[in-house]
Amino acid sequence: MNKYAGKAIEILRSHREAFEASAEMQLRLWNGEKPAAQPLLLHCRTKSAPVEGMPSYNTKETHYDSEKMLTDQLNGALTVAAANSRGPVGSVPSVRANMGCGIFPTLLGVRQELFEDKMPWVLEHKSKEELSKMGPEDIKLSDEFKAGLEHMAYMAEKLEGTGCLVFPMDLQGAFDTAHIVYGDDIFYDLYDDPRFVHHLLELSCEAIFMGMDECLKVMPRSEKMIAHYNELVIPRSMGGIKISEDTSTLLSKDHIEEFVVPYMNRILDRFGGGYIHYCGSNPHLYDAVMKSEKAYGINFGNPEKNDIMRVLKDCAERGKIYYGAVGPVIDDSTDESLTNSFAELLKASRKDGRSLLLLQYSCGDDRLDSVIECWNRANEAVDRLYA
Repeated sequence: MNKYAGKAIEILRSHREAFEASAEMQLRLWNGEKPAAQPLLLHCRTKSAPVEGMPSYNTKETHYDSEKMLTDQLNGALTVAAANSRGPVGSVPSVRANMGCGIFPTLLGVRQELFEDKMPWVLEHKSKEELSKMGPEDIKLSDEFKAGLEHMAYMAEKLEGTGCLVFPMDLQGAFDTAHIVYGDDIFYDLYDDPRFVHHLLELSCEAIFMGMDECLKVMPRSEKMIAHYNELVIPRSMGGIKISEDTSTLLSKDHIEEFVVPYMNRILDRFGGGYIHYCGSNPHLYDAVMKSEKAYGINFGNPEKNDIMRVLKDCAERGKIYYGAVGPVIDDSTDESLTNSFAELLKASRKDGRSLLLLQYSCGDDRLDSVIECWNRANEAVDRLYA
């Protein structure tokens, strides 16, 4: 391991107690309890690099190199360390084998192309004839997926004792996985050959089950909690997985009900629950997530395209947690406006003495103390209001 990664790991280790306390705050919120303090999933960018000379690599350089993968991921983890430098705020650092959203589809025989300027992507798809002949017995761990597992095991070993966790490779939902494997022809076959689409979705589920089972084996503490995206933890008792349904936003209500919901719920049932992510906006997909019993949380890639205040109220009503950023709903032009914005979000997500909100927020180190103070003031004001 290079000296830069070693120094970064020492910084993380020095904040372990704060990370553990932050994790406990989140776990209590998920478990229906009132945490010691409302967690804020805060990231803090420092003016000077925490580790001078720390390199950053592109995804082509990291894809088959565990040391470079860990080093690159540590850059993000250090922003959570900085956020927790005054004490636990709620964010928990984590790293992953950042292998691209086509990594699970490689279990169905496709291969990702690597690039220096963007994430890996599948350019050549499997044919309908090939996929039609496939059964669960044909699903195999690809060499690429095995490399990702090796990265995860390497990260777990090097990060032992730091409080920084390893989270799964990018898990897409069944329909997203099928789309990546088969390509855009899937949209024709929704109408022309729905039986084939269901067959492909079954294969996608089996690939997801196999891949996630292997990820869980190399993730320390995954029997208690699963981390996500260098800030979040979910109790394993609630499944803890993330499902991305990005392609599903392109579908109609009827197609979502037929081709998305059964497989989304099947995956959630298999692991015991989790949260749903998607970019964009689709009211029918949103309603489906809200109705899903084991979708315990929701996250948006484009919060600005959604009515966040309505979402927070819906989540509170249904006992789900909104996780993530909220876009332009926050006015941070002054400390007073930021405090008021935080308070409005906490009120909208309030249920049974808690706010069902895991808010992601970022600031520079020159604003760290004031942001934490604004968050604490907002929580105190909301607690007084509902006392």
